[in-house]
Amino acid sequence: MAQRYAALMGALVADAASMGTHWIYSPERIKQLTAMPHFPFIEPNAKHYEGVDGYYAHDKLTAGELTAYGEWLALYIRLLGGSDTGTHAIQQQILEYFGPGGEFIGYIDSPTKALLLTLFSLPPEDWPEDSGSEDDQNPALCSVPALVALKMPSEQLEQEIERIVGITHQNEIALVCAKAFASALNEALRSRRMEPVLNVLKVKAPEVIRDKIEQVRLLSGDVNDLSHVLAIVNQACHLADSLPMAAWILQNSESYTEAVLKNIQVSGDTCGRGILVGALAGACYGFGDEKGIPISWVTTLQCGEALAEDIEQLLKVSSAES
Repeated sequence: MAQRYAALMGALVADAASMGTHWIYSPERIKQLTAMPHFPFIEPNAKHYEGVDGYYAHDKLTAGELTAYGEWLALYIRLLGGSDTGTHAIQQQILEYFGPGGEFIGYIDSPTKALLLTLFSLPPEDWPEDSGSEDDQNPALCSVPALVALKMPSEQLEQEIERIVGITHQNEIALVCAKAFASALNEALRSRRMEPVLNVLKVKAPEVIRDKIEQVRLLSGDVNDLSHVLAIVNQACHLADSLPMAAWILQNSESYTEAVLKNIQVSGDTCGRGILVGALAGACYGFGDEKGIPISWVTTLQCGEALAEDIEQLLKVSSAES
């Protein structure tokens, strides 16, 4: 149970840690920002995006808060730990949370916008269960740590991924990548060793992504640096780039802190990759000590106590059902 807790909290903390530098596409600018007090938990600031490629999206947030990626995972943790996990019940809760007048404050990504439009355009009784859009970006992974935490048999887990991910994403690459992430996370919980975790991620990924994971993992010596990785994949939001980039980050890190900081240093969609990097590193390294999730980072997370209670409830549900 402790490892599943670490996987969930690891993903949430990685998202919050990356928020202040999210969507800055400049490793050089990130390097400059590392000297700031309390880095990586820095306040979002439009000035940090000036003169470099990037998109400033988090003007409504403060240090320690979650982006939409973390909010999605937090919502899935709450919903899957509840009594009604039917598709329409989840759709209703998504609409109430992310829609107008809902609790969520912040940037709404394109698959979420598309889903909200679909739900708004129809009466609830006509909502399709496969309400997701044709999107192959990182938000497709947000439910995976919560689903894996429920300790389902592999066949049932795959079916649940198709159902839950399908609410937001109806895209073959997205569904296969979500299943690959789930398999890798289960391996992390089983072995706590990054090498077999990344082997599973590669084997389960779509072929085009599998080849890129292989390429970045074969880099060594003088060519094993970000400039050479960026010749193979980029830092953007698409899963075809994020899975290989995450694999390179995790292979070249020896602790949770190093993995999250390296993810931030890569720049780009740090928060999207953070769900993947944070969950796998959290599962492998746990909490505290030299390699685990720093307790000071957990306490920096805003609404941390509420998130911890929701995680504990989800894990209670999984224990009752297993």
